[in-house]
Amino acid sequence: MHHLRGLSTPWLVVLLIAGIFLLSCIEEESIDEPREPRIEAHFTHPDPGQPDNTLGDVIIELLEATPDDATVRAAFFTFSREPIAEAFGDALERGVDVQIVLGNTSRYAGGDDWSAVALLREHLGDALTICREGESDGGCLGENLHHNKFVTFSELSNGSRHVVLQSSGNPTNFQRTQYDNIVTVYDDQALYDAFTDYWQDLQSQQLDPEYNRVEEGDLDIIVYFSPFAEYDPVYEDISKIDCAKGGEVYLAMAFFTDYRADIAQRLRLMDEQGCQIHALLRHSDIASPGIQVMGVLGQGDIDLGYFPEEEEIQLHSKYLVYRGVHHDEEEQISVVWTGSHNYTRAALYQNDEVLMRIVDEDLFDDFRQDWQFMRPRAETRNP
Repeated sequence: MHHLRGLSTPWLVVLLIAGIFLLSCIEEESIDEPREPRIEAHFTHPDPGQPDNTLGDVIIELLEATPDDATVRAAFFTFSREPIAEAFGDALERGVDVQIVLGNTSRYAGGDDWSAVALLREHLGDALTICREGESDGGCLGENLHHNKFVTFSELSNGSRHVVLQSSGNPTNFQRTQYDNIVTVYDDQALYDAFTDYWQDLQSQQLDPEYNRVEEGDLDIIVYFSPFAEYDPVYEDISKIDCAKGGEVYLAMAFFTDYRADIAQRLRLMDEQGCQIHALLRHSDIASPGIQVMGVLGQGDIDLGYFPEEEEIQLHSKYLVYRGVHHDEEEQISVVWTGSHNYTRAALYQNDEVLMRIVDEDLFDDFRQDWQFMRPRAETRNP
């Protein structure tokens, strides 16, 4: 055996052990270092007779990747997917701190819970909160509905921490047949803290029609938590776009009533000023799309697609995304507005909702591709 000059075998052993210890410390430190925040998008693209399980698959995958001592908080409007209920229950049974807030409409006409909600009650017990349980309407904070659709995860087994999943769709069987979108943000502690604080306020069920909370993430994300009675953030933002410098807008909105027609009017003006405006809407029985909204968007060069009420596959996404230049600025930005928030009066003033503004070029591209996927499946006509 050859030795380094001047070193005996015992000293070599000591150095070897010290080196292994130092390496383990370096590896442990690298694991604990905060990761760069990142965003991931998913979209549901069902076909007739072929429901899309993407939302449930993503939630279940994240729950299965949640360590036993982690924390999960969820808030949903309606809930009928039994496999997702079982996944929440399985996570709780292995030690994950799971708590859920639900709206009060996931029940049959006689008042009994839907089977998935019954499973949640069985698994979660007091860890399940029903907003205004037993009442005909009412949110946790707002007077009308608890319309949220988000889940937070304190950590995942792959090392990610502070994860927020925001969906436009509910974990229901019916919405597997609708077009929806999901945004998941990883390793953004400021965003995670904002959502978990909001969740805590929801669980407290202290009505607050002027909640008016705005928070920022570590990424370029702003979140508006409803009830929000201050102003219309979407209208204020798109009013800053200078269409003389070009720009493109893609709107996919499940419910768009005349109360928010100022957004449609602004889009019409942007069309006149040089932006390319693309819109997808659907018919519903809640005065949506509004007559004024359709009349305004049906003018000019706006590319308007429409899903009739009888269409089997329906639009349920709620987003407006744009690429453009703001007044008095030179650089183009790419913005995604999404969340549980429809363009209705109730979404601003009366519901428990989340509306997110995300500046991210790749995310804009993902949403534009989703819009382009849906466009040929919609009709080009007025109702």
